[in-house]
Amino acid sequence: MLTVLALNRHRFKKSGEFDRLRRELLTQFQRSERIASLQSRVDDIARQRLASDPNLMNQSQEAIYRELMGEIDRYPILERAVAEAPLLSETSFTETIRSSVQRILDENQQ
Repeated sequence: MLTVLALNRHRFKKSGEFDRLRRELLTQFQRSERIASLQSRVDDIARQRLASDPNLMNQSQEAIYRELMGEIDRYPILERAVAEAPLLSETSFTETIRSSVQRILDENQQ
């Protein structure tokens, strides 16, 4: 049986509001100065990995991709960049989430 929290989470996602907020966060992040820093760090990690193993270039693209993604995943760069995103800490954004959730709850009580 679904808990009240799980049911409300389902309603929130089904309303489309979750996707709208997710897209807003992504757009905000892509327009920020943090994206250049993140891309630079990813490039550095990939270059270092390729330089440390010249034989890697003799592998298939899929193998190189897997190896580089594994190397990048070892570093918490994405998590750090997301955690430092200013939009998540802005009062207006959190108020938008609260009002959206409240509207969905109100609609479902009627």
